[in-house]
Amino acid sequence: MTAPVSQAGCPFVPLLRRNFQRRRPDGSLARLFHEKAHGCLQGIFRVEPPDDPALRQGLFAVPGSYPALVRFSSGLLDDDRLPDARGMAIRLSGVPGPVCAGAPPGRQDFLMTDQPRTPSRDADEALRFFTAIDGIGEITPLRLVAPSYLVPGFNPRRIRWHYAALMLDTALAHLRETLFGRDLAALTYHGVTPYRLGEGAMKFQCRPVPPIARARRRPGGNFAERLQARLNRGPLSFDFLIQPRQGEDDPLDSAGTPWRGPLIRVARLELPPQDPAAGLAAGERITFNPWNALAAHEPLGSLNAARRAVYAASAADRGAVPPLPDETSEDHPSP
Repeated sequence: MTAPVSQAGCPFVPLLRRNFQRRRPDGSLARLFHEKAHGCLQGIFRVEPPDDPALRQGLFAVPGSYPALVRFSSGLLDDDRLPDARGMAIRLSGVPGPVCAGAPPGRQDFLMTDQPRTPSRDADEALRFFTAIDGIGEITPLRLVAPSYLVPGFNPRRIRWHYAALMLDTALAHLRETLFGRDLAALTYHGVTPYRLGEGAMKFQCRPVPPIARARRRPGGNFAERLQARLNRGPLSFDFLIQPRQGEDDPLDSAGTPWRGPLIRVARLELPPQDPAAGLAAGERITFNPWNALAAHEPLGSLNAARRAVYAASAADRGAVPPLPDETSEDHPSP
């Protein structure tokens, strides 16, 4: 089981509030992360269970179609021209089955970014990262480099290569955006941390179908404009894939470390033509949380345990729909 972390005892909450939570022009508090939304869309999530009976767990046990609310966002920065993570959050409703303790009945959220890595592999590293940038002031790409975290003690032998790889991924993605346009519909999104799959575990991914060719950008285009242009031409589709854990060599508490197994399609997300801006107000009133999940897909690992407290604190601060309670009440055997 992933050990619960309470808001009161979570060292991340004061650090993140101090450095990342900003006030909006109306005086309300913003999300800690992924504050800038590019669109909030209504769609349908159609489950197509995998052939392997062992993988037919939770949401993926039987065929079904569920209403989906999908929010596209940027991780930290307001300016689309700057390098940043791009996010996709999916909220499903009407999903049958027991949920994680305190989660709203019938809810299943999936949170993803376009980057297959995280700055930190576990909660201990994450705390070191956020401590290293404490007092960052204005958030800029250069200030997020965090030299003391990237090279602990400034000893080249201790370089955190996973963080260096993340920065390289971000720079390359920014180069693609600059050359070919800011196109959220053409990105693949990754759920980097692990989740329960019945008695096993999984990671997941959402990728466009068919693969969308990037057109050379038009001057002045931003993410919201390009998303609207895509929808004006017709519906968008994404395949949702799971990657089952193959064994102990696939770590549960080392986010971003690649797993060995194949990706298996289990659903398709369909987004019909619509105005992406029409749902933004509704999207700001709700919260997306990896712990809004079926018990069969409980978040695993120390990073997800910390996210439980952080997301609940962020939702409470900005007056979103009721957050999850601090503690879980059920024990589940670890995969």
